[in-house]
Amino acid sequence: MSNDDPFIQETTPSPSVATRDADPWPDPWLVLVVDDEPEVHAVTRLVLTRLRFRGRPLKLMSCLSAAEAERVLRATPDIAIILLDVVMETEDAGLRLVRTIREEIGNHAIRIILRTGQPGQAPEEDVVLAYDINDYKSKAELTSQKLFTSVVAALRSYTDIVALETNRRGLQQIIQSTDRLFELRSMQQFAAGVLTQLSSVLRVKPNAILCAQRGEADGPLTVLAGAGRYADAVDHPDHALTPEIVAGINEAFRSKRGVYGADGSTLYIRVPDGHEVAAWIHTDRPLDGVDRALVEVFASKIAISFSNVSLYERLREANETLELRVAERTRALEEANARLNRLATLDPLTGVWNRRRFLELAGAELGRARRYGRHLGIFLLDLDRFKQVNDTYGHAAGDEVLRTVVRRTREALRASDHIARFGGEEFVVMLPETDIEGTLVVAERVRASLAQAPVPVEGRLVPIAASIGVANWLADETSIEQTLRRADSALYSAKQAGRNRVERG
Repeated sequence: MSNDDPFIQETTPSPSVATRDADPWPDPWLVLVVDDEPEVHAVTRLVLTRLRFRGRPLKLMSCLSAAEAERVLRATPDIAIILLDVVMETEDAGLRLVRTIREEIGNHAIRIILRTGQPGQAPEEDVVLAYDINDYKSKAELTSQKLFTSVVAALRSYTDIVALETNRRGLQQIIQSTDRLFELRSMQQFAAGVLTQLSSVLRVKPNAILCAQRGEADGPLTVLAGAGRYADAVDHPDHALTPEIVAGINEAFRSKRGVYGADGSTLYIRVPDGHEVAAWIHTDRPLDGVDRALVEVFASKIAISFSNVSLYERLREANETLELRVAERTRALEEANARLNRLATLDPLTGVWNRRRFLELAGAELGRARRYGRHLGIFLLDLDRFKQVNDTYGHAAGDEVLRTVVRRTREALRASDHIARFGGEEFVVMLPETDIEGTLVVAERVRASLAQAPVPVEGRLVPIAASIGVANWLADETSIEQTLRRADSALYSAKQAGRNRVERG
């Protein structure tokens, strides 16, 4: 390892900087390093091995490819950070993985830090705008100090997001309580939300039990809900209600106030309608004055919420028919809006962009090309003798041919390229950051893909071919329509020259 390695130009920062506000959780933060260079994994581990954040160490996991990382991410949803290389098995493997994480896996909590040794292949501004990432670093600038800072900042963001998600889940459970207040089914749902919220307030794991008391003081306890390791407390109260928990809950009922122990606390909740409940939660630490004050405020608010659940249920029953109608109208409106959006931007037969949407995208790409001095390739594709296909095989066969053309064309394009139906059997393709030679190569690849095999339709084989006109945007062209006119002229030349060919405009 050379001394000029960008990761070790600076001394690894002291971990004490990141240990404030220590949490009680002993579990390590999971950090996934995805890079096809083994030395990057080794250096990253060297830099971060001593880091502790809020009392918790880091556990580094390593993957040498985006495909391997995807399998790990699907199996391990609580990874806090991914340090992700852009160029691995493909030039955009890392960027594709970002889309997979956010859109397919649906993980919006994990913090994604892109690291690239070839920033020119993935320009920072384009990547930050196009992909849901949290940081972008060139390996050449990522010293040990900057890596340390990026990881700590990402962990802070991750803890905030996880806390917000925990709050959201708890509130959602409370809102969704629709049965009467002290019916068992309602209490399991509503009380589980109470326990989740209480654990969030105290910054501890939701290992807790909510109980009511039958009869007089020190009478038998009824478990209303459990969370965490006590999730099955309703079905197995004898196992869950240890002597310590029973003593804390009974003391809360006797004293009509919270009871705070060394590693467990009991929250007393008096409901305005006269009922009483108590929540015991494992805290791993004595609560300080601030925590106790927060818990008391929480108890008062939750007491009101218990009553509100009952009131809401009566209101819901009285307005059930109206709510159903509103829900149906809302769904109909959403579906109509979705259909309008599709009609406004997509070709209904092939599913690609329509002409209007393509021109909007082309205008934006042209502006980017002009601003940064980049290439922009265009080619127009028109199916040869398509009318004969409709006349010979029928319009249903013609529609299938058009869908096949789109499918084969897309297979020859990058994710960043655009295809649109311009009308009838004519399509247009836009290739950002592609010069004329590159555009010709892609156009020829598309032409060959279309001509190589007929389209099977209802047991018959329909031969297809296309003529293609290619043009690249020129710096003196003020609109994309000028480039399209040159591509159209080249397309006409291809038709005149015998069809099934590519011509340059």
